[in-house]
Amino acid sequence: MRKTGVLLVVSLVTGCSIGERPGERVMGELVMELVSGAPARSTPPDEWLVSDINLLIYNEEGLLEERRYYPARNFSATGGTVRLRTSLLTEAAYDIFIAANIGYALPALGREEVESYRYHMAYPDEYSRGMPMCARLDGFVSHGEPSVTVPLIRAMARIDLRLDRSKLDSDVSFQVTAVTIGNGPSSVCLFGDSRAESASQVFAGGYTLNDRQVQPLNTDQTVGVSKPVSLYLLENLQGDLLDTEDEREKTFSEGRYPQVCSYLEIKGSYHSNAWHTRPGETVSYRFYLGDGPGNFDIYRNTACKVTVCLEGDGLSEEGWRVDKGELVSETSFDLHPAAYNECQPGDDYRIWCDVFPEDTPFEIDPVAWDDDEGVHNLYTYDIDPDGHGITLHTRKGGSALVYFKAGPPVNRDTLALLVIGP
Repeated sequence: MRKTGVLLVVSLVTGCSIGERPGERVMGELVMELVSGAPARSTPPDEWLVSDINLLIYNEEGLLEERRYYPARNFSATGGTVRLRTSLLTEAAYDIFIAANIGYALPALGREEVESYRYHMAYPDEYSRGMPMCARLDGFVSHGEPSVTVPLIRAMARIDLRLDRSKLDSDVSFQVTAVTIGNGPSSVCLFGDSRAESASQVFAGGYTLNDRQVQPLNTDQTVGVSKPVSLYLLENLQGDLLDTEDEREKTFSEGRYPQVCSYLEIKGSYHSNAWHTRPGETVSYRFYLGDGPGNFDIYRNTACKVTVCLEGDGLSEEGWRVDKGELVSETSFDLHPAAYNECQPGDDYRIWCDVFPEDTPFEIDPVAWDDDEGVHNLYTYDIDPDGHGITLHTRKGGSALVYFKAGPPVNRDTLALLVIGP
């Protein structure tokens, strides 16, 4: 996980000159770069979009001295920048708080209240007006310098996800149908560290990509490794919760943490020689996000690169939890040589079934053998050691009927007829 570059630069231009009398109130400007364009909910967010700005300025006594809300229509744009005029005293200390893309004017909060103020999202991809951003400058004193730069940062993290199939067995196919952020926070503390405290502070269904949005994960960028997709969630600093160096142990059996720690869920269709998903059903992979096996921190304004490596049959739990509830066994039931067979008296004739999975419960019943003593004059028999076939040792002309039955998960049965003699 790494910090991303500056999203938006806010420069405070005091407008005063060197040597100006201390304490004199001077007019100034907030100068911001602006990138336009509003995405719809079905498209990825514009990480550079700014559509509204809140400005709160507190004096050294902690009193709110200025409170402004600037919707997009009030921006004064010149040469690709936005200029917002304000008024400050030179040689006086100020705490400046800036929030962008909130969608409303922040209330007239006290200094301590604004530090703990939480912004709530109605849904996990509520970003048509831009991603929530914030910045603060504590103890700023104007000495007449031409500008002071304050970077705006996203209150969200970006997860760049790839899928590595290079170590899967050759018979395994896994096609992603959806990816979701689980336990994504529904609110964030704008100007301080933030985390979800309870299940009521996370989305029941998080930021999701599906259908055509996940097709990059089914397309190789290099051999066996897919193209990336990006998902977003608000900051969630849960900290170091487990004492382990093993990713396979990054899980909880009980308590509050499974309700607040963010995770990634990947769903897809699966097929191998042994297992498959039915149409419309999926196998799911889930794993917690964070910086290492015991850590569950998701920092704002970071880009976290995640590569999910599937190995072997792709169903073992190596650092994630696999939900195989919708998988069904790949099955087969083939009778040999045929349902109708002929031989001559004295021949030894074998009839068998190839069944998969190999450990499927199986029964063979020579029909009427136990009930009709006359059948004993036609043949004797031996069952194969694996229980899937029968050899009939014929004696004279007639017919023999054998019943084959495979139990779950195959659940098939059939009859084989052997005509002995012309």
